[in-house]
Amino acid sequence: MAVYRKIHITFWSDAFVSELKDREKLFYLYLLTNERTSQLGVYEITKKQIAFDLGYSIDTVSVLINLFQNSGKIKYNEQTSEVAIKNWNKFNYNPSSKVQVLVNKEVERIKDKTLIEYLYSTDTVSIHNPPITITETVTIAQTETAKNMFDVFWNLYDKKVGDKSKLIARWLKLPELDREKIMQHVPKYKLAQPDKKYRKDPTTYFNNAAWNDEIIGAPISATSSTQAFVSVLTDKDREF
Repeated sequence: MAVYRKIHITFWSDAFVSELKDREKLFYLYLLTNERTSQLGVYEITKKQIAFDLGYSIDTVSVLINLFQNSGKIKYNEQTSEVAIKNWNKFNYNPSSKVQVLVNKEVERIKDKTLIEYLYSTDTVSIHNPPITITETVTIAQTETAKNMFDVFWNLYDKKVGDKSKLIARWLKLPELDREKIMQHVPKYKLAQPDKKYRKDPTTYFNNAAWNDEIIGAPISATSSTQAFVSVLTDKDREF
C-alpha cells in the first residue's frame, strides 16, 4: 500500500520557512516526507542516513538539527537517533481505527518516550482506541521513565531480595521528590554500609523511608562510586 505524507499549502509562506536558506528548506521537507517517517511523528533516523540522502556532510546535518531544535520545530535524541517533529499531528492525524492500531505499535517501539511528551504537549492525540488525551499520554511517558529509574535503583542498591513487582508499584506511588532523594541517598548509604548483607532489604528501606535517615560515617566528598552512579543515571534519564 502506498504511503503519503501531507504538506500544507501554506508551507512556503510560513514565516519560519520563508526565512530559511535553500538547504534548510530541503532539510525540513526531508524530515516531513522521508520514507522513515511514522504516523506518530516520532521515528528513528541516523545523521549518517540523512547526510547520505541529502548529500550533506554529517557536520552540516548536526548544524541543521541544532538549528531546528533551537527553533522549537524538532527534538532529536543523539543516543537513540530518534526525532520528533513538532505539530506533526496537526496535519497528519487520521482517525481510522486501522491507523490507530499502527500508531499504537509505533508508540511501543519508541525508545525515548519523552519525545512523545514533547510532540503532543499541546494537542490531544489518539494513540489508543478509544483515543486518550495528552495528559494520559504524558502519564504513560512519565511512568516509563520512573520504571527506568527504578531499574537503576535496583541495580545500584544491589540487594535484590523481595517481590520486585510490588517494589516497583511502591516506587511508582512515591512522589518524584522522594525518588530523587533515594537516588541521592543510596550511594552514600552504600559507602557507609558496604557489606550488603547488613544493608536493609529494599522493602524495609521503603517501609522506613530510610532515605530520610542521617548517614553516620559516610565521606563528605564525592567518591568515584558516587560519580559513576551519577553518570549512569544521567546517561539513562537525561532529556535530550
